[in-house]
Amino acid sequence: MATAEPGPSPPSQAAPRKPACAVTFGRSTLLGRHLAAALAASGRWSAVAVLDPSPPPAAPPAAPLTHISIDLSDPAAPLALAGVAAVFHVDPTSAAADGSFLPLHRLAAEGTRRLLAACRAGGVARLVYTGSADVVAAGALDVVDADEGSLTYPDKFGDAASELRAQVEMMVLSADGNGGMRTCVLRPSNLFGPGDSSLVRLVAGYARSPLSKFVIGSGGNRSDFTYVENVAHANVCAEQALCSDTDSVAGKPFFITNGAPVKTWEFMSCMMEAMGCQRPRINLPAKVVLFAAEFSNMIHHRLGLQMSSSPLLYPDTVYFLSRTRTFNTSKARKLLGYDPIVSLEDGIMKTAGSISELPDILDLSVKQSSSGPSKADKLLGGGIAADILLWRDEKKTFSYITLVFLLFYWFLLSDRTFVSSSAKILLVISLALYIHGVLPSKVFGFAVEKVTPDYFEVSDSTLRNPIVHLASLWNGGIHKLRVLAEGDDWGTFLKAVVSLICIKVMLNLQFRVLVGLVLASLFIVFIVYEQCEEDIDALVAIASAKIKSLVDRVVRELPALRNVLVSLKVSYIIEIMLAMSV
Repeated sequence: MATAEPGPSPPSQAAPRKPACAVTFGRSTLLGRHLAAALAASGRWSAVAVLDPSPPPAAPPAAPLTHISIDLSDPAAPLALAGVAAVFHVDPTSAAADGSFLPLHRLAAEGTRRLLAACRAGGVARLVYTGSADVVAAGALDVVDADEGSLTYPDKFGDAASELRAQVEMMVLSADGNGGMRTCVLRPSNLFGPGDSSLVRLVAGYARSPLSKFVIGSGGNRSDFTYVENVAHANVCAEQALCSDTDSVAGKPFFITNGAPVKTWEFMSCMMEAMGCQRPRINLPAKVVLFAAEFSNMIHHRLGLQMSSSPLLYPDTVYFLSRTRTFNTSKARKLLGYDPIVSLEDGIMKTAGSISELPDILDLSVKQSSSGPSKADKLLGGGIAADILLWRDEKKTFSYITLVFLLFYWFLLSDRTFVSSSAKILLVISLALYIHGVLPSKVFGFAVEKVTPDYFEVSDSTLRNPIVHLASLWNGGIHKLRVLAEGDDWGTFLKAVVSLICIKVMLNLQFRVLVGLVLASLFIVFIVYEQCEEDIDALVAIASAKIKSLVDRVVRELPALRNVLVSLKVSYIIEIMLAMSV
């Protein structure tokens, strides 16, 4: 019996074609770069289109990345979204080079409106927008473990960027369900990472500012910081959740953090140490800085001036540095399946390790990166006086301030005379030394350290140095008087005149006021000079050059003026002699 030939084998079932996705601002933003790389590495997408107004890189990107240089307001934007299943929209305000309102509004509000229209026209099924938690948390109040339902949009925003982020977020949430497209919003708190030009720039600006030694507020406030790779991972989780659990996720916002709140100033200090700067240690009341910020804003507004792109004296910046802002991410963990993939410690280490590669962003001065002593330290001799007047040991500095104030009050503000105040001080010192001398070597088991006579002895070299210095000052003064007596050095004469005028002005003040100003300036001038050394040196150099030029000009004119005076005097004498002869 003949066997039948086997028929043709059935055709193998074709594998489903992978969809494509798009990332906005995938080159000009920190999150966009990491998100595009994460989507390309996931293997889920046949193509990842990077939509960015910046020009594409010179080298062609590795598959499946495709860079498309396009503005979202371009009419050709719908063509770039053809065949795209999901769009990841990154906060447009972080890509703006110009911080003024009109460019921000065009890029954020207008760009997002056109993007949503292009997504509906192109049949995009899912859109995930990543904004910021600042849209509901900025302000003077503390936010502690807040969830999405406990915070609403404020009536007034602190800056234009936060207001535009809120507008974009509302547009994205209201677009859910239109044309079959489902949307959701992510709100990361304090996004940071390698290559960051926002939070790291703020820390760098603070590190090179006169406030770098100060902690604004008590320093105990806490914040949530979110590493950029975790936010990119949250985008992937949100898009997958829109596919599998659409009704629970679509049209809702989600807080995204590292889940490990830390003290804000601990994070700031770690970043500042990575920049080669000292940790801030002196607490400055937040109300004082806030008053300065509001006053600065008022002056800029009245004069019509524009604040810098990353100002430290914005009220919102002061609130960020002095208020607690922590968020509950249980909703994102439950509905999105989000869980941080990089710990906060590892994120800080990676970011700190990349800081040295960003000189254009940090723009730190040579003074802060160098470990050598400052000019103020050299002027003070680098000893205990430098430690006290430069506020390196706050307890010691405040102790000496208290001691100086007590002495100032005892000698100058009380009704006693200087002699009677000194006599009472010496009486107290003598009584204390005598009681200390008669005490046994041990009192209740505690050893009493005796004051030896060496404490009251002054060596010949120690006594000789001030005497030699005083003699040098005396000889220098006598030399200046001789120069003035010769009448040939107009420069020395002008210096003497200016010095005497300054002494006269100071003597017009009450002695106690003058001493109080001197003592107060000791604890202010040196620390200010150390923080603003380069700026002050530049101003002094300019002022010195101007004064020297003016003095040289006056000195050049003085000999001619002297000759005129001498000729007038001679003619006057001749006239008197002629009159007497007649």
